[in-house]
Amino acid sequence: MYGSQTPGTPGRNGANPYQTQAVETSSPQALVTMLYDRILTGILRAQNAEPEGDLETIHRELVRTQDILMELTITLDRERGGQIASNLASLYQWCRDEAIKANISKDLSSLDDIAFVIEELRDAWEAATSRLTSAAG
Repeated sequence: MYGSQTPGTPGRNGANPYQTQAVETSSPQALVTMLYDRILTGILRAQNAEPEGDLETIHRELVRTQDILMELTITLDRERGGQIASNLASLYQWCRDEAIKANISKDLSSLDDIAFVIEELRDAWEAATSRLTSAAG
């Protein structure tokens, strides 16, 4: 109906069908890890675009990073998450603010700090979900 498409190539909306399937079939826990990884990918792409002066890529990747951080913030369950959810919201907001500043000024020096925070969160998240999976199984 939408025409033929080679597996693994972007579709009409630019999404890779394998990535789309991975997202649609992943657990909520795995989705959070994917979002953290996508933030780190975006930061790396922005940093790699800086020497070439590729402002379009820098802007696109930092806006995507900001969007992911906003999504992570609004999906926090603050009732059940209590202080942990509140602390995560503060960290996400700080990272988002820094990404906005970097995008406006095109000074990417703070991106390493954002990456450090996200890597720490991703590692802690993976450890926690691994323990939960082990305890449940």
